[in-house]
Amino acid sequence: MNTTFAPTLASRALPRLHSRTRNLLLIFGGSLFVAAMAQVRIPLPFTPVPLTGQTFAVLLVGAALGSRRGAASLLLYLVQGLAGLPVFAGGASGLAYLAGPTAGMA
Repeated sequence: MNTTFAPTLASRALPRLHSRTRNLLLIFGGSLFVAAMAQVRIPLPFTPVPLTGQTFAVLLVGAALGSRRGAASLLLYLVQGLAGLPVFAGGASGLAYLAGPTAGMA
């Protein structure tokens, strides 16, 4: 079976870096991008869950990095939050916040 993958934005932008180094940088950068965009909050009057930049960032990371690197980047983002780094919306972190009713999005 011959499987052909379409190139991602990341592979077009950084074609010359060593593969492992490039992957690690992209995964780490994607998790930092989602963490930064999580701090952008727009409160909505009809719901306790605000609109955050996380949604946009997750879609952009997935499109730019592809399925495997994108998933690894978001898994790293979750691990950073569980480890206590203030990466979730509003600078929150921890398992209690992630397991709450907004799942880290408020």
